[in-house]
Amino acid sequence: MIRVDFSVPTVFEDVPVGADFETAWIELNRRYARLASTEGLDHERLRHMARALHQVSCFLKDVGVVYAADCLHLFGGEPSLGSLAVAMVDFPYGGDTATAARGALRGVLESRGPEWAGSVIDAPCGPVAVFTGGQSYTVSPEFSPAGEAVDVLTAQFHALIPVPESAGGEGRMCLVAFSTPNVSHWAECYAPLMAKTLRSIRFTGGGQGGEVPSGRS
Repeated sequence: MIRVDFSVPTVFEDVPVGADFETAWIELNRRYARLASTEGLDHERLRHMARALHQVSCFLKDVGVVYAADCLHLFGGEPSLGSLAVAMVDFPYGGDTATAARGALRGVLESRGPEWAGSVIDAPCGPVAVFTGGQSYTVSPEFSPAGEAVDVLTAQFHALIPVPESAGGEGRMCLVAFSTPNVSHWAECYAPLMAKTLRSIRFTGGGQGGEVPSGRS
């Protein structure tokens, strides 16, 4: 069993991974209950959002995500939104974490195109391949304020960390993925938070089973 310990910025709030519909429904109602006013809330729309959250939550578990969080706060007087996920992925690398990080860097940059940049950095948990770039997503009409599909450009940050053999991680990598539609907020607000998160990551191992996340170390 691999334990992943890391610190999550206080602006983030945990998102359930592998939740059933009832849990997703409770989570959305809990968040809406914090609003100043819930009068006129469209419960059918909320139920649709709960179904979407349930589907996303199950998808996150299926692709190996062990921790997810999002944030909605004010930065520079503007609303700012971000999402964070930590996953464990299969990546046989032969035991040399530095070579694995360099190989991951080369492979990802070749697949992403010239708008992406990356490097290998040294962190307390070992060598890390980090990447930054932009990606567009289409927001469906039911989630768009205008009621019609809209394309949204997001700033993306990915980090691939070879899990050391000492933690039982041969052939495994830890993926840290962050995105925000507030592209102009990346450098000043979110880049320092992601750097702090990377510096906090620690792996420990032993026993049998899957990965155990600890997002509030």
